[in-house]
Amino acid sequence: MNEVDYLIISSSIDYSTDLICYELYERKVRYIRLNRDHFSKYKILYNLQNATMTIYMDDDLYVVSNRTLKGIYFRAPVFLRSHKKYDLHEQLYRSQWSSFIRNLIVFGKAKWINHPVSTYKAENKLYQLKCAKEIGLHVPQTYIGNVVPEYISLTNNYVVKPLDTALFYTDTQELFTYSTMVNGQDLLDENINDAPIILQEYLENKLDLRVTVIGSKIYPVSITNNGQHIVGDWRKNPKKTLQYTETFLPQNVKDKILELMDKLKLVFGGIDLIISNNKYYFIEVNPTGEWGCLSSGCNIPIEKAIVEELLAV
Repeated sequence: MNEVDYLIISSSIDYSTDLICYELYERKVRYIRLNRDHFSKYKILYNLQNATMTIYMDDDLYVVSNRTLKGIYFRAPVFLRSHKKYDLHEQLYRSQWSSFIRNLIVFGKAKWINHPVSTYKAENKLYQLKCAKEIGLHVPQTYIGNVVPEYISLTNNYVVKPLDTALFYTDTQELFTYSTMVNGQDLLDENINDAPIILQEYLENKLDLRVTVIGSKIYPVSITNNGQHIVGDWRKNPKKTLQYTETFLPQNVKDKILELMDKLKLVFGGIDLIISNNKYYFIEVNPTGEWGCLSSGCNIPIEKAIVEELLAV
C-alpha cells in the first residue's frame, strides 16, 4: 500500500504535467498522477465513512486521505467543453468523471493549485475583467451581449471574442474561434442575435505579453512573430515563428497582478497583457494556462516554481 502525499490531476498528453511529475520524481516526492482520459483503467473507491480514497493502478494500491494528502495540482478543466456528438457510453464517461473531479474538493485540507471552485469562477471573462478594473488595471473598453452598441464608430476597428472557449466539431473537423478584428461598419452589418459576444476596443501598435504567476513569483515574457509585434490574435501564428522573450514589468503592474490573483483566489494563472501607447492593459487570466513552451523555450523554471509552491507549507 502506497500512501499519497500529492495528487496530480491532468491528461496523459499534457506536456506541462510531464515536467511537474519529473520534478516531483527528482525530489523523491510521493505522488500519483490521475489522467482523466485513463479513468476507466483505474479502480477508484472513495469511502465516506473514513474519508479515504483507494486507487488501484497497474496492480499497485494507492491511498489518498486528508491525513496524509498535502497538495493537489489540478490541470484538468472543471468541466469538459465539447459539442462533439459522442455515443451514450462516452457521454456517461465524460459527465460522471467530470463530476468526480469536481467532488475531489472533499480533500479540503490539501493545498490546491488551483482549487476547482476558484478555477470555475475565474474562468468567467466578465467577472475577471470586472475584478481587474476594480483594482486599477487598465482594461480595454468592453461590451458583452448580443447587440452592437449604438455609439460605436463605423470607421474604427474592434476586437470580437467568444464569451467562453469556443470549440466546435463538424463531421470532418475541429473548429476553434480566435479573437477577430472587425470594422465598425462590418460589425453593424452582422447578425449577432443568436449568441452573446465580447466586443472590445482595438488597441493599436500593441505588444503581447504572457505573464505566468505562481504564488508571489511573476514571470513576464513578450510574444513576437519573427521579431515583429503581432497584429490580431497571436495564437493564429505558426508556433515555430513565435518568439517568447523574458521582459520587464513595472512594480505597480506587478503589485496589481498579485492583488488580482488574491482577489480571484488563484495560486497559478497565465495572464495576457497588452502594451499599447505606453499603457499595460489586462486582457484575461487563464487559471489552467499553458506554460510548457515558456519553460523549454525561455529556460524559465516554471515547473520548479510550481512544485516549490505546491510543497510549501
